[in-house]
Amino acid sequence: MSLLWSSTNLRAKDLKVLIKQSAHADNAEFEHRLSPLVSLGILSLVPHRGVQYVHMHPGFRYSLRMALANGGKSNAFGVSYVPSEEERLDDPQQQQSPPPTVEELVEYGNSTWEAMLKYMVSSRLDAFGTGAGAGAGEDRPEREVLDLLVESGLMAETRTNSRSGGRSSSALQISSKGFQFLLEDRAAQIWQVLMFFVAEKTGYSARALSPAQSAILDDLEAYGLIYRRYNNHSPQKDARDDDDDRGGGKRQNQQQRHDEFFPTGLATTLCSGGGGSAASAVGAAGEGLGSQQDGDKGFLILETNYKVYAYTSNELQIAILNLFVDIRVRYPNLIVGKLERDTVKRAMEEGITASQIISYLSTHAHPQMQKNNPLLPITVVDQLHLWDKERNRLDTNEGVLFKLRQKHLYEDAVSHAKTLGSLIYHAESNRPSQGFVGNVFVATFAAGPMRDYLNTRRAEHEAY
Repeated sequence: MSLLWSSTNLRAKDLKVLIKQSAHADNAEFEHRLSPLVSLGILSLVPHRGVQYVHMHPGFRYSLRMALANGGKSNAFGVSYVPSEEERLDDPQQQQSPPPTVEELVEYGNSTWEAMLKYMVSSRLDAFGTGAGAGAGEDRPEREVLDLLVESGLMAETRTNSRSGGRSSSALQISSKGFQFLLEDRAAQIWQVLMFFVAEKTGYSARALSPAQSAILDDLEAYGLIYRRYNNHSPQKDARDDDDDRGGGKRQNQQQRHDEFFPTGLATTLCSGGGGSAASAVGAAGEGLGSQQDGDKGFLILETNYKVYAYTSNELQIAILNLFVDIRVRYPNLIVGKLERDTVKRAMEEGITASQIISYLSTHAHPQMQKNNPLLPITVVDQLHLWDKERNRLDTNEGVLFKLRQKHLYEDAVSHAKTLGSLIYHAESNRPSQGFVGNVFVATFAAGPMRDYLNTRRAEHEAY
């Protein structure tokens, strides 16, 4: 709260006193206590002239100020759903339909999100002519979800000729970017989709607030971030439009839908600062939920002989493992495979990097492996990097280059870009003829936030 209403940054040692920590205490403990807010981009630690300051994101500061002060409007934090007497008379079933439990919200969010990921993985099978690809799946996502997957580059639309010689039809196949997306943790996946969603949804009218909110809720429900109740007690999908090339499902009749909605475990994950586990997001209310989903706990064991043991029955996790692991044996709750050169190289040709495979294996390591130091066998990690270097290909990334002439701004920009997860490349030079020059190359989506951050830092530096 001190940072919220302050116009300047707060010194780290002053903040230590506010949280009842010694001003001379170890910085590692202090940074650990701030890590949840730092990982969400709310706070950042900024060194200036040998003194460490705590900086609050200006957008968060402004929004929270407006919310606490009601922004000049009532009900700034929203209104709880209370059915009117007329609604109770018109819809007697509403009285008999209890709100969903925490377990039901977690299950709904996970199943909806995993249905989208399974659809992406299944498109790879269709590319090999198995007939079991994205066009043959039974649980296809909503049409709006499919549109976003194509517009974001996670999937690509291809044209295939009919075997009978008729007109060509369209099909969706996972792209190189989509393969990389599959290996990200759940929280990172949600953030990426939401950023694409916000970037594309520019056609909502601000003059009709209620319809705009309703349209946004419809799309968030399709991703599993929001759960809305129906008169039949569960959200059912209408028959699919067979004439549509993509085969996306239709929306439910708006008259069958209640006005009440609930955030699912996926939505609360974004505020938890964790690695995407729905069970960790719901906290004490969801105690014991981690055992419901194999993806919520470590299940992988990697040996020095490149063998992989996966204690899971989750079809999505098995499909993702099949991208880079040669699966040899499959039991009801155990998968045995091996990291073979050909299998790993084929995955790398699809766009998956060695670092992403290593990160995936580390994130989902079995609790028994957590006792190892290092976590993964060094020989396997080195071999994955060697296989990756064998390709010797050039990576291309779209982004924005910031050229900075002040060293402190360059260091702040690099630190902030890492916090946003958008840093692609950075380098500095200090030649007598040119002076200091720092280049920071960030992803396109972070160009605006980075520009605002640098302008704020310049203003603060001038104020000191």
